[in-house]
Amino acid sequence: MPQAKSGGSKSRTTAKTTSGAQPKPSTARSSAGAARATRSSAGQARAARSTSSAGSTKASAPASPAPDARLEAAAERLRKLNERIIEAGKQTGETTLSSYEKALKAIASAVERGPGSSDIDWISNLATAQAKFIRDVTKTWTDAARDMLK
Repeated sequence: MPQAKSGGSKSRTTAKTTSGAQPKPSTARSSAGAARATRSSAGQARAARSTSSAGSTKASAPASPAPDARLEAAAERLRKLNERIIEAGKQTGETTLSSYEKALKAIASAVERGPGSSDIDWISNLATAQAKFIRDVTKTWTDAARDMLK
C-alpha cells in the first residue's frame, strides 16, 4: 500500500511501496504555484466586491423613488383591504345583532305564551314582566351595539 505523501515539497517526490513495485512520481503542485493561484483568486474576489458595492451605491440613489412609489402603492392596497375588512365586520356584526335580537324576542314570546297564560295571577304577572324586561334590555343593548357599529 502507498504511504501518505508529505505536503510541502517543491519538487516531485516518489512514494515507497511495500510490494516491491516501481515507485510512481507524485503529481502534487508546487506550493509556490498554489500560493499564486490563491492570491490571484483573492484579488479577483476583492475587485468584484468593490465593483459591486460601488455600483450598488450609485444605483440605489436614482432608484429611491421607485421603492417609495411601491411602498405607497402597497400602503394604499392595505388601506383598501382594511376598509373592506371593517365593512365586512360591520355587516357580520349587524347580522349577529339581528339574530341575537330575534332569538331573545322569541324567548320573551315563549315566556308569555307558557307561564304568562297561567290562570294563577302572580305567575302570569311575573312571566309578563320577565318577557317585557327581556324585550326592553334586548332593544336597548342591540340599539347601543348598532350605534357602535356605525
